[in-house]
Amino acid sequence: MNKEQKDLLLGLSIDHLIQIPASAFPIHKEALASFLKLRDSAQVNGFDLQVISSFRSFDQQKSIWNKKASGQKTLLNSKGEEIIFSKLSKEEVLFAILRWSALPGFSRHHWGTDLDVYDLNSLPGTDYEIQLTPQEVDSGGIFYKLHNWLDHEIKNQTSFGFYRPYQNDLGGVAPEKWHLSYRPLSENFAGLLDDRVFQDLLDGEEFRDLLLIDLVKENSDKIFHSYIQNVER
Repeated sequence: MNKEQKDLLLGLSIDHLIQIPASAFPIHKEALASFLKLRDSAQVNGFDLQVISSFRSFDQQKSIWNKKASGQKTLLNSKGEEIIFSKLSKEEVLFAILRWSALPGFSRHHWGTDLDVYDLNSLPGTDYEIQLTPQEVDSGGIFYKLHNWLDHEIKNQTSFGFYRPYQNDLGGVAPEKWHLSYRPLSENFAGLLDDRVFQDLLDGEEFRDLLLIDLVKENSDKIFHSYIQNVER
């Protein structure tokens, strides 16, 4: 793996990104045209497809991780309900974080290929705070109609290359219907990671001040296979 590939995978580079028009969010340059087509198709079908999260750098992901690992940011169970941090062991904290948040350096959001989306038309008001929880996207949720439409488009391969890597519960990351990935690129980037690369990267300077890093290394096989490699194909 060369330095350019490593920096992109770990979220240490922004050279591959371009800003989405009428948005504050960046995306991989080679994914932009397809996303705009998906957004236009959504518009025709009555949805205002917007991005709430796209590229996140290593440092941004590390900040999220360390806040969760120290109890400064809420942990959720598989139903999207709050867990009481003080009642958890360190190992329970680790896997509670991984259920909803990627290990820094191994988030698909680093690649610029993955986006979290919502329907602006469905917001009940301008003061509504989007949670990105199952309650919002399942039947009866405010974004259910958007995701029902996306289900159809993805199934019929009319989603311009976008799919859901966390469509179903595979025993690792919780289902995230709002998380879309541009398969033509993301599959290539995922293919650069294998067990040995993962282990080598964990020994890098970037991970020295990551909370729970010793526990991550102790459980590295399980984390790699269940929470990084274990996605929809």
